[in-house]
Amino acid sequence: MRYSSRFLMAAALTTLLFAGGTVISTADDDDARDHEIARQALVEGRIRPLTEITEAFKTQFAGEIVGVELEAKGPDRFVYEFKVLTPEGKLKEVKVDAKTAKILKVEDDD
Repeated sequence: MRYSSRFLMAAALTTLLFAGGTVISTADDDDARDHEIARQALVEGRIRPLTEITEAFKTQFAGEIVGVELEAKGPDRFVYEFKVLTPEGKLKEVKVDAKTAKILKVEDDD
């Protein structure tokens, strides 16, 4: 099943909420469903809170995190997509497994 881009933002925002962050979201008919999918994944342990993933990520990759999204790759597979400005000034897109915090892919973000 492929989820909309709204899911990505809603899921990331929901994860922030559960991690203790302040959340601002836009109203949309799909948002409630997307939030529920992300919340349920977190409650069931299919994903870890963004704060935990971010802490682990920072030990593996140097740079300033400038953005993050949660992508659903299937009903039981989620990936955090970090946008990172490297010390060399390059913008990178880094995909991280939302359950294990393992870096899956690094690519230039054009």
